[in-house]
Amino acid sequence: MSQARTARNGKAAKPASCRCQPARLGEPARLGDLAVNKVVWVYAVASDLDPCRLAGLTGVGGEPVRAVAEAGLHAVVGSLDAAAFGEEALASFLADQANIETIGRAHHRVVASVASDGPVVPLRIGTIYPDDVTISVLLAERRAELALLLESFRGAEEWGVKVYMEPWPDGAQDDPFTASSSAQDGPLIRVPRWQQAETCAEEIDRALSDMAVATLRHATPYPQFTDINGWMVHSGVYLLDTERAAEFTEVVRKLTEEHAGLRADVTGPWPPYSFADRQEV
Repeated sequence: MSQARTARNGKAAKPASCRCQPARLGEPARLGDLAVNKVVWVYAVASDLDPCRLAGLTGVGGEPVRAVAEAGLHAVVGSLDAAAFGEEALASFLADQANIETIGRAHHRVVASVASDGPVVPLRIGTIYPDDVTISVLLAERRAELALLLESFRGAEEWGVKVYMEPWPDGAQDDPFTASSSAQDGPLIRVPRWQQAETCAEEIDRALSDMAVATLRHATPYPQFTDINGWMVHSGVYLLDTERAAEFTEVVRKLTEEHAGLRADVTGPWPPYSFADRQEV
């Protein structure tokens, strides 16, 4: 989204000859006979959207992506064959992990393209409706809620951070789950290493949350001896102002370096998937 502002503020005015017009309530997309036995896949909802920007963009089924407009909002959609992408067919199709990855990449490509031009509310993979009119009605009914959410995402992006504890730091050969510490003037206390690492990860999470607009923390699995690549002690996502991205990644690097045996994987920037996950058009 750091590029979005340049695009929004610096792009040329829309040519008068542009005929990219979104469908509106009571005016279904002109698909002719192809409208029969179709479902409409919804990728995202946007407000700052020039429908001409969707020209040439294709979706999960290779279909042309278009916009359905209502109440100042645009739903970015594509019409798909119900036999392949209807509710029952889709459930079976997405039971295969390879299919999920393929569909997920195609869905994200559309969402990311729209997000490059302004804030979006990304929709879950597999959000389908029978027609454009249904989508228009829902946009009108939920206009206030969606508009507020879009404004909260303006100039922001999602980052993911996972913190791992190395199972055998510094070539140690003792019990990988324990470490020694001693209280002042007291007996030696044995503290589980993963518990120490979790405490450090909480410190990291607090520091990152102070920088973020919003934070979500996911549960992490219990440490297993078979986790030779390290034990995950923290998994969080952060909604961050675009301008703070470099600062954010630097803070992650410095904080993990301060704690022996910890490493962090940082992913992003992403459209705000995690913070719109419960939203449905």
